[in-house]
Amino acid sequence: MTCRRQRRRRQTSPAAPAPAPDNDDLLSEILLRLPSQPSSLPRASLVCKQWRRLVSDPAFLRRFRARHRDPPLLGVFKDELHHPVFRSVLDPPDLIPPDRFALRLDDDYPVAGLLGCRHGFALIFNYNTCEFLVWDPVSGDLRRVAVPPELAGGERSVMNGAVLCAAGDDDDGHAHGGGFRSCRFRLVLIGSSKMDGRIFASVYSSVTGEWGDAIFTGPVSTIYHFGSPAILVGNALYWLLSVSRHHILQFNLETSSLAVIDGNWPGTNFSSDCRYCIMRGEDDNVGLAILSYRGFQMWERKVTLGGAARWALRKTVKLHDILGLSSAVQREKIDIVGYVEDTNAFILVVDTGFYMFQVDSMQSKKLFDCNVITRCHPFTSFYTAAMEAIVPDE
Repeated sequence: MTCRRQRRRRQTSPAAPAPAPDNDDLLSEILLRLPSQPSSLPRASLVCKQWRRLVSDPAFLRRFRARHRDPPLLGVFKDELHHPVFRSVLDPPDLIPPDRFALRLDDDYPVAGLLGCRHGFALIFNYNTCEFLVWDPVSGDLRRVAVPPELAGGERSVMNGAVLCAAGDDDDGHAHGGGFRSCRFRLVLIGSSKMDGRIFASVYSSVTGEWGDAIFTGPVSTIYHFGSPAILVGNALYWLLSVSRHHILQFNLETSSLAVIDGNWPGTNFSSDCRYCIMRGEDDNVGLAILSYRGFQMWERKVTLGGAARWALRKTVKLHDILGLSSAVQREKIDIVGYVEDTNAFILVVDTGFYMFQVDSMQSKKLFDCNVITRCHPFTSFYTAAMEAIVPDE
């Protein structure tokens, strides 16, 4: 009888409770799992003072970006009247008004051209002052970078450029889109030499504040067009060149080498109604998209073990099928106006409608209608820099 009572007493005795986690730590772990969409943290900050304090803490925001890693596509910048204009591609409550990402300059000179967006930065070049503007639209911060001194004499000219975070995609714990506070940047200038017809590249580092030495290609025949933005594929930047035939300019970021890829692309059947865009292939191979009213072809450049290269057709689709259009597309009303590197998606325009087509999933979405047809520069970033400006209520 006594043993039974002792057994019952041992069964009913509660185990020593584990120490309760700190309330802030527990809440932070929960809030870190919110979606990376623009409305997530601002809406969480409205719940109470404690939540507002937690989601506006810089350490939390760094962890939030590191956890999600890939920043969302917030919208596109269009170059209208020599000025970047933002257009959100998200639906409410994530839609961002254009004025939220408006470039505001102290001086009155016009901005000459938007060269591209990458890793939360936008790159703009002003031909009047011969300087690059590296802009973080989320925080509004701006860095001015003058061109190398050797360009001042006029023997060399700026043709294009690209900006990217100095930290690679493989760096553990780093997430692009944190602005100048968390991302050092590199700026790649592409120019031409009037004396010998060569193309050159030079790299600026925000760490040193200096330009590197110019890197040249061999002589290149007359360049008719160099307006397409850079596309980052693996560890190289690519630009579509138009010379005597279609060519691609490659700048290898690891080896700091510049090369022109021969544009003899077999089987691609070029015609005047085609539109072209560099794309990301499989295994970090460079690809080429060719759009016409007949269809959409995607090619990939494959290099053999012996070093020989060939272009292989990866996929062919009909444009009206992937966009869900009821009739065939007119040849004069189509174009490729943008490419989203992170998700391998194209921004296409048909008549006045702008569509996004994702290659891997073969899904499409209509973004908006616009009568002004200009190039779209996709902008991906975390909408967290604005949270750092919040002063938590005590």
